[in-house]
Amino acid sequence: MSSSTTSTVWTAAWPENVLARYITVGGAHVDLTSIRFRTRFLPKGRPYVGDTYREVDGFTWKCNGCGTVGTVGVYGDPYLPNERREAHLDANGHATECRSMAKPTS
Repeated sequence: MSSSTTSTVWTAAWPENVLARYITVGGAHVDLTSIRFRTRFLPKGRPYVGDTYREVDGFTWKCNGCGTVGTVGVYGDPYLPNERREAHLDANGHATECRSMAKPTS
């Protein structure tokens, strides 16, 4: 009896700052990236806000099929440093529902 396995080989290098990549139902990819941004949220995270801005390393994701960008809250904030797990879950959740196909390269 023979068995077959399927594997996917990524030949193209991932863009800089991409931490994870998820595939949509239609074949496009959702990239989770690290970004540096300014926020008034305190190191404790949401909902604690201070009086001054500080720079932090956080996260966002973007679907390269439909163009949806992952943000948090009504103001479209990036994910805070302590929200990495939520960023992964949200990016993967979008990929499981999005039917966008990958855009042609040429």
